[in-house]
Amino acid sequence: MTFSRAQREVQLTGRGGTNFSPVLAYLEEHRDYDALIVYTDAYAPCPATPQNRRTRIMWLFVSEGNYRSCYPKLQHLGQGADLKATAAIAQSV
Repeated sequence: MTFSRAQREVQLTGRGGTNFSPVLAYLEEHRDYDALIVYTDAYAPCPATPQNRRTRIMWLFVSEGNYRSCYPKLQHLGQGADLKATAAIAQSV
């Protein structure tokens, strides 16, 4: 099939829609994982606390600002850091 009038420009809009619940639901079914690292801007609803507390969760935020504004609502689910703090830790080791 030939498309003679294909659109040459495409405009993408949107973004967001992050939902942490499916990831935590996956951990409920796969309890053999030791840890999970979630790299996020964290602009999403806070998920329910999983029953699986064996799998440790690290919330890694894209910036210090995101860490400061979003981590307080997620800290009951695991540890948190931003890229700046993580880079400083890696350099000191």
